[in-house]
Amino acid sequence: MAAAHVQSSGRQPISTCPSTAVAPPSMAGAQQAGRLKDAQLVVAVHDDAADFFRSDVKLVDVASGAIVGQLGGQSSAHTSAAAGLICLVPTGTSGSAVRVFNPATGGVTDIPAGPTAAQCGLNPQFSYVFAQVPATKEYKLLRIVTSKDYNNNPRHQTCDILTLGGLGQRWRPASSPLVLLSTTIPRHRAVTAGFAHFLTATRTIGYDGIASFDLEKEEWRPSLLQGPLPSESRNCSHSSLSLVELNGCLAFVHHNYLSYCIDMWVLADLGKSTWFKIQSLHLGSILRGWEEPNKGQPVPLIPITRPMKEIFAQPLMMLDDGRIAFWVAFPNSSLRLYDPKTCRCEDVVDMGKACGIVGLYKGSQVGLA
Repeated sequence: MAAAHVQSSGRQPISTCPSTAVAPPSMAGAQQAGRLKDAQLVVAVHDDAADFFRSDVKLVDVASGAIVGQLGGQSSAHTSAAAGLICLVPTGTSGSAVRVFNPATGGVTDIPAGPTAAQCGLNPQFSYVFAQVPATKEYKLLRIVTSKDYNNNPRHQTCDILTLGGLGQRWRPASSPLVLLSTTIPRHRAVTAGFAHFLTATRTIGYDGIASFDLEKEEWRPSLLQGPLPSESRNCSHSSLSLVELNGCLAFVHHNYLSYCIDMWVLADLGKSTWFKIQSLHLGSILRGWEEPNKGQPVPLIPITRPMKEIFAQPLMMLDDGRIAFWVAFPNSSLRLYDPKTCRCEDVVDMGKACGIVGLYKGSQVGLA
């Protein structure tokens, strides 16, 4: 795997780079006033505390925190969003169709379930990526099936793909990835410019290796993309890394807990593995519990009980005014805006526990015209 080229650019802005007649779910509140047409929205999934297998899908305005649409009570184990559509993968691994929902029209398309768990080897795990191909505007669903051994360790991965509305909506086999991929953690994958990118799950080649699937050609790139981590950091904890689609660019994020910072790079050249470092933020400027102690204050006689440290912040988008939206998932899920000019972060909305982000939209994409 070729070494990555990493360049520092300082804090520069990132450039923006037929439904079936089944009972459709209703996106309550999706028809809003024209003021939301250009709103930046995140698609959040909130698990039902009373029923682990059901969840609510919510559209949240990044600037205000207002919930502008909601799709309630969905029986979905995996939810993803792309270019105005929401893909709902049902609970379980066989027998149920995948559903694609259009919030703007209320239309629903059912996709056949494909191979059952019994056909996919021992203890299979299914992972899905839903995306739109920029060149053709087609929507495609990539599925990766991970077979495991008797110790529940990943052993082999196979892939198949489906084009929404094409070829009778049949699953087609695709080539297997070059190495085992990390598919259980959503933040270890991202889709940008027609490629689905995945962090590798093999420590021997470094956790910052990235496998890229060309959604138009329906094939894996012949070589891995080297991440931007310096060599001394490549054996860091896998959970401290993430891939993000940030304003149309592939971003690589490393939570460096030893240095108390969040480092962020964007990919400048896929073929040359060239990255630009765009931010290095102090953990305490985004996450609660990481603030540096005031050395001028005397040590209290009675130790102060501090709240539990927040451990992860996922960047979502850069707004037109330069602020960066972050999603903090633990211990409570919240949406925050970080201002690089003041190095301060403000809470926009607290979404409670068991909530995650699955996509980003413009208001006009979901009928908020």
